[in-house]
Amino acid sequence: MKKTLAFILGSFILFATLLSCTTTVSGEFERPAGLDMNGARSIAVLDFAVQENWNADIWSGRNSYYRKEREKEQIADYLASNLQKRIAKEGYLSLASPIEAEKALRYRTTPPCDAYVSGSITHYEDRIDRRVREDDEGKEKVYFIRRVSFTINYSILDAATGKELGYKRFNASGSSYEAESRRDLPDPIRLVKSDMDRSLREMTRYISPYKEREYYSLIKDKKNETLQKAYKLASDGNTEEALKIYSEYYEASGSYKAGYNAAMILQSQGKLDEAKKLLDDVYQRNQDGKIKNALRNLNSELDYADRVRTQKGLRESRSRKNSQDTSSFPDQYEESGESIKDAGLITFPKDEQ
Repeated sequence: MKKTLAFILGSFILFATLLSCTTTVSGEFERPAGLDMNGARSIAVLDFAVQENWNADIWSGRNSYYRKEREKEQIADYLASNLQKRIAKEGYLSLASPIEAEKALRYRTTPPCDAYVSGSITHYEDRIDRRVREDDEGKEKVYFIRRVSFTINYSILDAATGKELGYKRFNASGSSYEAESRRDLPDPIRLVKSDMDRSLREMTRYISPYKEREYYSLIKDKKNETLQKAYKLASDGNTEEALKIYSEYYEASGSYKAGYNAAMILQSQGKLDEAKKLLDDVYQRNQDGKIKNALRNLNSELDYADRVRTQKGLRESRSRKNSQDTSSFPDQYEESGESIKDAGLITFPKDEQ
């Protein structure tokens, strides 16, 4: 035990030391959505469905049915409402009223959005395991553990055509601590919240461009005074002055450290083309693995930027087309008093048995 604690402490100290000795520059970059949404500018989050293979037989008594139904609704509501919040926070897609969206689907009127997203919860299992152990006095003691698991399916449809644009599936599961009473066990939603939040985060990034901060480590030179000065300036946050020194020194000497650091600062500032030109030159002069990896990451960043421009270009093109098109909503949906999912307007691929 003491050796383990000593190892953990030593590792933490080493990590902290390395971190304190490394200067990094950072920049925020826009990432493309995982799904090309045909230029969609707005979306409606429809209610999530819960399939009827719900297996939650842990409670007994006359209120069990209503309790299980409430648990279903809580999870479905959590997913739908928090997906709306995340989409709104990203700010790329505007949100349309789900009520107005369902009316448009049902009565074949003009949709209030370009796309719909909804979800289905399947294979839900909520059970309590009973364990018996002896305490210090040799008496048997009963403990309970709650286990919850299910699958979340997301579907995205084009509002104008009803065609599916994308589909994602996530698994959610969790187990509780041991409790001496069933009543002390946490609600199901608490046990799977982290998995649900993960699915919501990934789903938002699937349909909407998002921003992400990247960090780039600079190479330190302990012998060269000029590079030490530039490194100190970057460490203090004066990256413009550091960039000037690194660039001038690279031009004069061809130092791969100066060229590499200048490229990293340019990349952190979002000047990707300038960074690419410089890093290509550095790599031609120095066939170094570190520079090769940096060049690979930079090329990925350029690809991301190109995809974001393409997605935004499609969105602007669709906006112009919509403003010129006064045609009515296509007649692929029939008027019905049923819910959207009962009418089969939102469908999900069948799970494999």
